[in-house]
This record gives sequence, C-alpha cells and structure tokens, in this order.
Amino acid sequence: MNDLTRRRMLSGLAAAGASTVFGVPQFAIAAGPREKVPVVVGSEHALVYLPWDLAKALGYFEAEGLDVEITYTKGGSEAATALASGSCDYSGNAIDHAVAAAERGKSLQMIVDFMNQPGIALMVRPGDKDKYKTFADFKGKTIGVTSIGSATHVLALYMAKRAGLGKDDVKIVGVGGGATMISALAGSQVDAAYGNDPYATTLIRTGRGVQWVGLYTSAETRKWLGFKEYCFTGALTRSEVIQKNPERTQKIVNALVRAHKFMATRTSAQIAAALPDEFRGGTPAADWAASYSHSRPAYTQHGEIDLEGVRANIEANAYFLGAEPKVKPTQLFDLTFVDRAAKSVRV
Repeated sequence: MNDLTRRRMLSGLAAAGASTVFGVPQFAIAAGPREKVPVVVGSEHALVYLPWDLAKALGYFEAEGLDVEITYTKGGSEAATALASGSCDYSGNAIDHAVAAAERGKSLQMIVDFMNQPGIALMVRPGDKDKYKTFADFKGKTIGVTSIGSATHVLALYMAKRAGLGKDDVKIVGVGGGATMISALAGSQVDAAYGNDPYATTLIRTGRGVQWVGLYTSAETRKWLGFKEYCFTGALTRSEVIQKNPERTQKIVNALVRAHKFMATRTSAQIAAALPDEFRGGTPAADWAASYSHSRPAYTQHGEIDLEGVRANIEANAYFLGAEPKVKPTQLFDLTFVDRAAKSVRV
C-alpha cells in the first residue's frame, strides 16, 4: 500500500465516524461482495452535489455494502434523463427535473435535499460589473446556464421575470457547470454565467470573474427570487425504485446523510483535507476550502426536505413551463429515508 492510498484510507476511516481502539480507527465495512449501483451526477465535482463525492471518498457507501459508480454529465438535465430512462437508479440533480418529468408522465422523487437555497452565483467579467445595476440591464445579453432545461435555466428566466423581462429578452445558452463555464465567461462567449463552486470562486480568485449575485442565503434568495428558501439539488430516484428496492435506497440515503452530518460538524479546511485531490477536481485544498465556505450557507443540515422550498421551486417551474404543473408538491419527494437516517446515522 503506498502512502497516498494509506492516507486516503485512514482519512476515510476517521471521517466516517469510526470508533477507535488505542487511537487506531476501527471501522466495520460490510462483509461480502458489494452491490454495484450506477449513479449519474449533473456536474463533475461541483459543490451543489458534494454529498455524493464526499460519501464516495470517505467510504460511506462501502460501509453500507454498496459499490457506487458515479458518472458525471455537463448538467442536471442529462442526469435527469439518465434517471428517467432507467440508465441509472439514482442521480444527482435538481428537483426541477422531477417537476418536468411529471409533465411527461414520469415519476421522479427527491430522497435527499443537499441545498435549500440555490447555492450558485451569477458571474460577470470584472470590467462589466458596473454595467448592470439591476437584472433588467441584462436585456439583450447572453447568459450561460449549465444546460438547456436545467435548474439554472429555470432560475435565469424567473429572475428575468421578476425584473420585468420576458423570456425572449435574454439569450440563454448551455455552458456546463465546470471548466467550460469558466472558459465561456472568460472567453466572452457569454456576457454572464451561472456558476457553482468551486468554479465560481476560482473565477474570482484568478481575476477572471466577479460575483454579481449570490444565491446562498435565505436573505439573498428572498431578494432575488421572492422565496425564503428554495429546494434545489439533491439525490433523486424513480418511484418504482423506492417500491422495488427500499433497503438499497435506505443505504444510499444513510451514506448521504452521514456525509451531511460530517459537513455540519467539520470546518471547511477539515472537509477539504478529507477529500482526495480527484474529488476536489484538482483544486488545491486551501482554495477548495474557500470555495466551500462560500457555498456553505446553502446546505441543509442532514438532507431534510422542506415543503415550502418545494412549493417555491414549483412556482418558478410553472413560469418556466408556461403552465401550472399538474404534480402536487408532496408527490415530488419522499422524506421516509432521510428521517430514518437522521435518527440512526452517526459520524
């Protein structure tokens, strides 16, 4: 075993809440072959999906007897498509896609809420910041979102609506959520772009972008969207998966709730140190910690799903879709697994 492998193993054991004997972590990994579970996540190592990466890196899925294989896409729309088609049974994307799926007769449900604020920023180039006094000043401009039909697309049009703009008053293009977003903004392919961390903070740190609006706190969400909170990204599955595989679903949720509890009880620096380099997307630990601190206010405490946040999301999607969604808020999520895990999972 090389030093890097050993450090990762010990970091994962300690972070997973293992008991200690004479100072040595003692952590019980589920015996026997682990069940392979493919998961599709809407952006590579973006902090809006951090619990997936953290649970994977710290061995929480393995502790539940699961071999979770994560595939990353350029946006939540692609992850939702994979879930709805049956290419995977669990995904990381926004609850918006469950609203859209319901309109097509598909039943997707959120089982863990990662963020109850959007947790993203609208970024512009440093020299352009003073050009935009209100969102209405983006009329005629090109705004980058992670992908067409994504949660950031919904937010862009809803913020435009609140500023008195129509859907055609801004041009929306998909630019991805990571390095491609940075390139699109810095390369003047778009006038502004919605960015999630660590990429938004990377733009700021390198002088290629500034935050025009952040949607990380209740006050910011209320100011720009009119809602106290807003159910955003998390773990989703199909209703049939819940019915056919409740035990496996509980194991997935256990690991994700454990990741949330780890996040809630550690400093940004400690979380960064526990993540191997590849789970930080190559971002140095200190810079990653700063990015996490930037996004930290948006996270839920243990994956809880709030009904009012779901209702807010439905209202924004009603405007985006051009019709009131037929689905009821309570049909979009299942709290059973989070409630159970919150009582039993320890770190």
